Amino acid sequence: MKGLHLLTLFITAAVLNHTGGKRIVMFPGLIKSYFLYHANIGQALIDLGHEVWICMPEYLTHSNLIKNKDIKVLKFGEDLGDILQRVSVNTSMFDNFWKGIDTNSNNAPALTKVMKELVAKVLSDQTFINNIKNVNPDFMVVDGFKFLRNIFVLPCKLGVPFAVIGTVHDLVMHRVPFSPAVEPAVPYRVNNRMTFYERLSSTLRTVLELSYDMFTDSDIVTRIAPEKPYTTISDIILKAEIFIAELDHILDYPRPMLPNTKLIGGSSVSEPKPLIGEFKEFVDESTNGIVVVSFGGNEIPFPSHIINKMVSAFKQLDLNVVWRANVTSPVPDKLMTSLWIPQNDLLGHPKTKVFVSHCGKNGQYEALYNAVPILCFPIYGDQFYNSERIRFKGFGLKGDIRKITEEELISTINELANNKQYKINIDRASKLFKELYKVPSKEAAYWIDHVMKYGGDYMRSSGQEMPLYQFLLLDVIAFIAAVLSGVVVIFILIVRFCYRRFFTKRTVKKKKE
Repeated sequence: MKGLHLLTLFITAAVLNHTGGKRIVMFPGLIKSYFLYHANIGQALIDLGHEVWICMPEYLTHSNLIKNKDIKVLKFGEDLGDILQRVSVNTSMFDNFWKGIDTNSNNAPALTKVMKELVAKVLSDQTFINNIKNVNPDFMVVDGFKFLRNIFVLPCKLGVPFAVIGTVHDLVMHRVPFSPAVEPAVPYRVNNRMTFYERLSSTLRTVLELSYDMFTDSDIVTRIAPEKPYTTISDIILKAEIFIAELDHILDYPRPMLPNTKLIGGSSVSEPKPLIGEFKEFVDESTNGIVVVSFGGNEIPFPSHIINKMVSAFKQLDLNVVWRANVTSPVPDKLMTSLWIPQNDLLGHPKTKVFVSHCGKNGQYEALYNAVPILCFPIYGDQFYNSERIRFKGFGLKGDIRKITEEELISTINELANNKQYKINIDRASKLFKELYKVPSKEAAYWIDHVMKYGGDYMRSSGQEMPLYQFLLLDVIAFIAAVLSGVVVIFILIVRFCYRRFFTKRTVKKKKE
């Protein structure tokens, strides 16, 4: 079997070299939502004539996340188990949230520790590394998820050029000149109209990020790729041929960019397909319209009192509800529950009035694309940041699922469904997005294909090639400070000399007289 596998790789390599296609290995984040948009981009790369392999942990290989069978899977982590469950247990992420504890600031150290341990196990899996070597990739696409940054040692070890893609445009890591006064950092809960204290906090956070990177190990290259010269993960990342961010200037805030950064919007979006089966029947019978409720592809353990509150509120709405949840509906003709829903197709149906969501990246872009106002109930990660910008831009409202009452939940959904201004705002943004970004997955594939042909050096800023102290002008500041200090010292010495030369002599003369 192994010989047959190698023969297949050899034949595939010969065909690709003849057609000009490349072998591309993609490494998404380790949870479901990341694989959805990587698979879309992978499909677009296949359409351009390339061969695509996606690295996937064992626990997700049976989730049917990759629909296209032309995308090949490189499995790893048979002993890692359910990674999201592991993270949840080790960080108490959901338990802390239901207790009212800030899930971002309090869980960050524990999450960083768990993720570093997971990445270390992946990088020490020699069978997985050999499987990638057997593919003999021409290019890699690595997710920029900050908690997985150590994985960037992989293209360094293999000597393969790579692109960075992710849900965040990391201004600090990518060496983009910017002002913390107007660039809100993910995942913090501010918009780009910050108060003085928010600007102060943003500045202090930026200084901290510049001085200390908690997400990487300084010795990771020495440990995993001892044959390579010493370098850091930060320096490796700066060698990327291109940075592709799942952001845009419509849903997000306008931001400064370097030429080798491309904002593409949400590549999980696509044109909705007609509903079929029980979903079509339910929506057709919903004369007043529907509300779509989904808290993402990862199962969130809701306490029973939260579920009861939501069920009771949904039963009282004039709108029918389709809810992705492991809950048995007490009124199936009014409230449809299912472990899986065709979310994008439901959001694209004209009867959908409101989307109730935790406001993850994929869901909010599908809502934007289909022009559906959003009621945001953030729980962890960038969801708080996403929710604030939805509120700030008038695309929806945000709340706290723990604190909102049954009556408030009903009235908030009705406000979004009946107040036309929310629909007008997001409909205009949807039209802008479709006109400017068209098909984001194809845009991402175009730029990856482009840098594989021509390289990305011509777009790279000199600030991405110099040491950090030079980029921050610390040497220039030190020189100016030294010159000013020298001038001040000389001035003081001159004053002291003049004082002693003239004033002291006069004083002595007067005393003698």
